[in-house]
Amino acid sequence: MSGQSRRPVPDGGATVEAYLAAISGRLPGRAWARAGIVAELRSGLLDATDAHRAAGLPPAEAAAVAIGEFGDPALVADAFRGEIAARQARAVAISLLAAGPLVGLLWFTAALTSHLGVRLGPPWQWQHLSVAARVAVHLLVVPIGVTAWAALFGIASTGRLSRWLRVGPRGAPTAAAVAGFAAAGGDALGLSPRPRA
Repeated sequence: MSGQSRRPVPDGGATVEAYLAAISGRLPGRAWARAGIVAELRSGLLDATDAHRAAGLPPAEAAAVAIGEFGDPALVADAFRGEIAARQARAVAISLLAAGPLVGLLWFTAALTSHLGVRLGPPWQWQHLSVAARVAVHLLVVPIGVTAWAALFGIASTGRLSRWLRVGPRGAPTAAAVAGFAAAGGDALGLSPRPRA
């Protein structure tokens, strides 16, 4: 894909580049996500332009016909919104799963060194904690579980498993949002004030 997008742009290339810029300006997301889509579109436009030139059209007219076949820039950009959203959702889900264990370790270290005086052992054996602290510790299982499962679902629904999962275009972004809010909820619960034991 990248090799094809670097080939020389024929006459009419300014028209092609203006068309691609109009699409890129309407695409959401980060520059790297847009760059891959624009490179793919450029390659397709150049192929179509070459085909029209081979059929006898002048270069500028061949480019104009190829652009006409691709359609209105706003419609083309809208067609790629789902793909960009899925890529961003996957990146968020992977980030949450990668950072989660480190954040959990930091929370546990903070609990060991805090006034809570959490000693090594499972939470249900922390009898010296206040009732509120024990309830909060047990409630942390919910956002941790929701974050992990939603992030895993987001990754699965944008990867190879998406062939077998019947997920709509909003499935992965919704899963990433749920994972992010659950992680934030877990952090908020961890930061909530508690009485000393």
